[in-house]
Amino acid sequence: MKTFAGFVVAGILAAAVVVACASSTSSSSSPPATTNGDAGADAAAARTATTGTVERGQYLVDHVLVCGVCHTPNGPDGKPDLTKYLAGSRSYDFADKDGTVITVNAENLTTHNPEGLATWSDEQIRTALTVGIDDEHIALYPIMPYPEYSLLTRADVDSIIQYLRTVPANDNVVPADYPYFDQNPPAPPVDDSKIPHTTLPSSSPDFAAAERGRYLAAVACLNCHTEQLEADVPNLAKAFAGGKKYTFVRGAPEHTSTNITPDATGLASWSVDDLVAALKSNTEKGTGRTFCSTHPGGAELYGKMTDGDARDIATYIHTLPPVANGPFKCLP
Repeated sequence: MKTFAGFVVAGILAAAVVVACASSTSSSSSPPATTNGDAGADAAAARTATTGTVERGQYLVDHVLVCGVCHTPNGPDGKPDLTKYLAGSRSYDFADKDGTVITVNAENLTTHNPEGLATWSDEQIRTALTVGIDDEHIALYPIMPYPEYSLLTRADVDSIIQYLRTVPANDNVVPADYPYFDQNPPAPPVDDSKIPHTTLPSSSPDFAAAERGRYLAAVACLNCHTEQLEADVPNLAKAFAGGKKYTFVRGAPEHTSTNITPDATGLASWSVDDLVAALKSNTEKGTGRTFCSTHPGGAELYGKMTDGDARDIATYIHTLPPVANGPFKCLP
């Protein structure tokens, strides 16, 4: 199998059943909530769990991590070409920090040999997904959000791997990234202890939902909605406060992610119901305007997230500590 120099398993916005459960039909799909004081220990314990299911993996891949946004190419009509589901070849051209134009190609995640993951071991897929190192020990370009995916529970990673083992083989050939890229070492994992908790007291009836939403938002929303420091490290002092710039070339406009904290520069006027509706419809409150093209919403993506998961995320976002940053608007 050729080296993954750019993207690999699993795709953003960013965000499913209690870890031991794992059904795509469940009303909630996050690890069980904890009190703030016990969160670190309980999260660490959850990440050692080894249960997982194909159904859970499909749900995560398609409707939480929305991997197809990057790993399924568009057809001539601009819509995803499902005959090449997860077969890669969507390309992104952008300027790196030193001005070098880089072309990164989303890789083939199907079971094809040699173009896909057929020869990869489970541990190699796990390492690429959560550490950012491929099967040839080369670090991945961090446009692939592996620093955030390091927060996935062991059960969820197992489920993703199990599902990818079932994806029909597709011989789609993905071009090599250009110029050749080898980030050594890979970007560091996100520090879970620095991701804010809900401001709700543990006695609140919504506290458990918000803590479940924290897990989902961390793996599905944090990467895009948090500005970055040097070395591709998210500025967790402004977690979810937007400001991350997407500067693509080929004449595409610059997009800047929105502040989704409940600050006046963010979504202070949005209710939990507003957030759920926006997440599932991919449209802005009040205007009905479709979100920027970099937002992976829509009926077939977040639109099929379970109502429980969408509400858990919204409850968490709605009760985050407000952070002033922006406001930011995407260009048309």
